[in-house]
Amino acid sequence: MIVDDDRATTEALADIFIRERIPCCAFMRAAPAIAALERSDSIRVILTDVAMPEISGLEFAKAVRNRKQAAPYIVFMSGRANVPMTVSALRLGAVDFFAKPLRIAELVARIRTLVELPQMATVRSPSRDAAAPPENRKDVDARRAWALRELEAVGKRRKILGAQFEIDPGWIMLLELFDAHCTQRPYHVSALCLASGAPHATALRRLSQMIDAGLFRREQDPADARRSWVFLTSEGLEKVSACAETGNTSA
Repeated sequence: MIVDDDRATTEALADIFIRERIPCCAFMRAAPAIAALERSDSIRVILTDVAMPEISGLEFAKAVRNRKQAAPYIVFMSGRANVPMTVSALRLGAVDFFAKPLRIAELVARIRTLVELPQMATVRSPSRDAAAPPENRKDVDARRAWALRELEAVGKRRKILGAQFEIDPGWIMLLELFDAHCTQRPYHVSALCLASGAPHATALRRLSQMIDAGLFRREQDPADARRSWVFLTSEGLEKVSACAETGNTSA
């Protein structure tokens, strides 16, 4: 499914996907796209612009995630992409973000890979022991709310203090992965590095350190050898949960 209010872009992308033998449907507004999703469960991937009238791409993604049905993979595209916008998209369950002008060959390869993957609902973080008792939803929501407050505070500190005061990207990655665990969505390594706000090389180095510390686990995407998923381990989940408990108690 393609959703973009620019007719030329929508028609060009639809033509490209049809020529690549990737079935697609196209919409210029989010509202009819949502209606189409309600009528069909065959949509595997949504490629949506961010800036659209009436309902933005971010609002559209939130509506998709709130549906009871299995959520399609969401890929965003934007001509005005920035780090805060990208992070917001990732927290809504997006698995990738393409800046315009689009790199068509890379985009087509990515969409083809996602179409062949299991549906989003079947991609679960295996970080919690399957034999462990299910988590209480109220507790999960409270811990997630704490993590989101922490991430918001980090953003505010960065804006006030500037680049001369470094904020540990490992801590931001922990919080992002905890939020991903709570919402049962996957996180690609490249997306997590971007969300950390650190230069890519710095973020990758910190990610490796967190893996060595037993807090993260990296797994190759079975359908795309160029990409990897990253999850909290049981130890990482326990440590962030303990921080959340302390934070909620002192709040």
